[in-house]
Amino acid sequence: MFLKILKLSLRDSLKHPLFTILMMIGVVVSIFSMTTIVAIGDGTKMEIVKVLQGFGFGGDVMMVAAGGGRLFRHRPSNVKTLTLADAEALRQFPFVVDVAPRQGIRRYPIHYMGRSFKTRILGVTPSYLKVGKYAIDMGQALNQRDLRDHLKVCLLGKTVAKELFPKDMAAALGQFIQIGKFFFRVKGILAEKGQLGRFDMDDRILIPLTTCSTLFIRDTYIHAISVKLTDAKNIATYQKLVKAFLRKRHHLLPTQPDDFRVVTSLDVVRIVNQSSRELTRLLVRIMIISLLVSGIIITNVMLAAISERRVEIGIKRALGASRRAILIQFLFEAIWLSLLGSLIGVGAGVLVAYFLRNMIPVSLSLHPLYLAVGFGFLVGTVSGAFPAYRAGQVDPIRAILGGRR
Repeated sequence: MFLKILKLSLRDSLKHPLFTILMMIGVVVSIFSMTTIVAIGDGTKMEIVKVLQGFGFGGDVMMVAAGGGRLFRHRPSNVKTLTLADAEALRQFPFVVDVAPRQGIRRYPIHYMGRSFKTRILGVTPSYLKVGKYAIDMGQALNQRDLRDHLKVCLLGKTVAKELFPKDMAAALGQFIQIGKFFFRVKGILAEKGQLGRFDMDDRILIPLTTCSTLFIRDTYIHAISVKLTDAKNIATYQKLVKAFLRKRHHLLPTQPDDFRVVTSLDVVRIVNQSSRELTRLLVRIMIISLLVSGIIITNVMLAAISERRVEIGIKRALGASRRAILIQFLFEAIWLSLLGSLIGVGAGVLVAYFLRNMIPVSLSLHPLYLAVGFGFLVGTVSGAFPAYRAGQVDPIRAILGGRR
């Protein structure tokens, strides 16, 4: 019986294309918006994790940054709270595999044969490559001799190498480029790490930490320490131990705030979860508004359709159709049209997200499909219940004669 009524509702709704389209429009727009937002939101969350991990906040790496306050913020140039001695002292922990102290200079001018470029200069130790998962594409890596003798050698990121040696990057090896007032020999070229959001991980030059301290920073204080851990399982405990250890080394009183920041993968997860919660709240608001708007549209269109189809309903009732059968038919019409509109909305949203994938981060999953099916069924049931009831209450005699209840 239900299958027969369903086929009847499909056939009858297709006989009235205008009402069918009007009923679906609100649902299509609502689900389209929801699908697009979910795709962009999920893509943004994945991009946040990718970017932060690219900065060294991987599962088995923690970063100790100079200066207290919020975890993720730019470091003022005058912060002097971390030293090489701090970095070396961290090696005493059994869970520390390696440490990589560094200094950084933002957007420093470099020159070669009439070509100029501004890039980030990082003063690092040889362990920075291993901890930061950098590979050498051409040439050689920095070594302890470069560090000990304060040598003017450098490693170029791929972006820098392409800017200064556009025809042949391999020709950079052994050449001297000007960084500020000083000439550095190109010792190697880093393997490409790619673009992380708007941040180019290849737009940098690595030089020995001691050389950077002597020529550019003119101070031995360091800006950050990347700490490679034995595992990520107990990272929260490791973070507490490192914080307590550094507070003691810096002679901080219990009432004084930290003059450093220890950032781990847990902090990354917390930020991503916060973004996820905000996105969820936004989606809930959108879905509530969409539910109300779509429901109102479907209810009003169905009431108008019932008024137009009173004679049809009257004839069916006169031929023996029960009120329950009429109610179920119109309720099925509302549900299947709502479901169809939801699926069309998902398809349109996925298509738009697919075309946007090269411009903004997007992530396609089955979640919008599940939400669409649930949303469509709920909207169709709630908004179609009252019009279906009204259809079932139509008096067949008055309907056929053109009268009104």
